[in-house]
Amino acid sequence: MRPPVRQVILFVSTAVITVSGYLLVRSILESKGAASITFELYAALLGVILTALITFALLSKQTQAELNKEESIKFLDLKISVYTELINQVQDIMTKAEITDIDMIEIRLLNQKITYVASVDVLEAFNRFADAFARKARKEKITDNDMDDLLLRLSDVSLAVREDLLSSRESKEIREKVRERLLSSNKYLDLE
Repeated sequence: MRPPVRQVILFVSTAVITVSGYLLVRSILESKGAASITFELYAALLGVILTALITFALLSKQTQAELNKEESIKFLDLKISVYTELINQVQDIMTKAEITDIDMIEIRLLNQKITYVASVDVLEAFNRFADAFARKARKEKITDNDMDDLLLRLSDVSLAVREDLLSSRESKEIREKVRERLLSSNKYLDLE
């Protein structure tokens, strides 16, 4: 990974100033006619310049880290709002007595919306749900087994969303436990 141009320029300028300062102080020390106050002034000036450059470099990195943090927080908020909207709209569609062509269009539009923020796993899970939804919507009547299958696929979407939002904070063991609990709750609530 290449360092940014700004960091390279800062490093080079610090090196040049350090070497130049060293050579200047050395030449002052070697000349016997220079007053000791001159040496102290040059050394102080060199120290101030080096301190300013190092402080600038540290503050620059800190500012970039804060900007990255703020960007991550805003993106996470956007993800949460898109995923919440997804679940709410799917809930509205699935609780209707009859599935219409407009519902099919809504599912397609939801797929487009989540593409902005979703991970590949979320998109794949939602596409499996959308495929099953489209096949079952073509039937005259959706059976309880069909609804159970759709809810199971929606559970896969929920799990993928959870992993997308919390993947860096949860161990694989915890993710498996959550999956087991969700699937077991689906079994308890199966429509019969």
